[in-house]
Amino acid sequence: MDKPQLIDLILADHARLDQALAQMSTSQMTEAGVQDTWSVKDILAHITAWEARLVTWLQAAARGETPTRPEPGATWDDIDRLNEETYRENRDRPLHDVLADYHHTYQKALKEVEALTDEVIVNPERFAWTVGRYPLWQIIAANTYEHYREHLEAINNWLEKGKKRV
Repeated sequence: MDKPQLIDLILADHARLDQALAQMSTSQMTEAGVQDTWSVKDILAHITAWEARLVTWLQAAARGETPTRPEPGATWDDIDRLNEETYRENRDRPLHDVLADYHHTYQKALKEVEALTDEVIVNPERFAWTVGRYPLWQIIAANTYEHYREHLEAINNWLEKGKKRV
């Protein structure tokens, strides 16, 4: 994976998600039950929260710091708790606010990725906090295009079920 490939995947999969969103009404985007109890709006808030974490990690890495992942005071065992907190914090927010954050945070994440060099993206030895585990591109992928795909699949499955309703 190199930087142009990574950026192409981010752009393409985000565009697919945006295309699906553009075809949905406000009521569809706020209806619960798309993915478990989450609505599309809740999914977008969730994606945004993880992209915001990614931005924080990349900014810390650019400063030569070790990012606190997933976030200060949390471990990877806390992912379900973090996701639930994101849901609770955003469930009553207006759709237009969630959409604005979704678009803004995506642009910030894309800008951070575009600022990286190929060496930073592909070298698993570049950062002490990734040594022996994975190159940075895998962290970026998990919080961008792979994440979009995961949730777009759930959205599409939900929409398909809705078409079959009478």
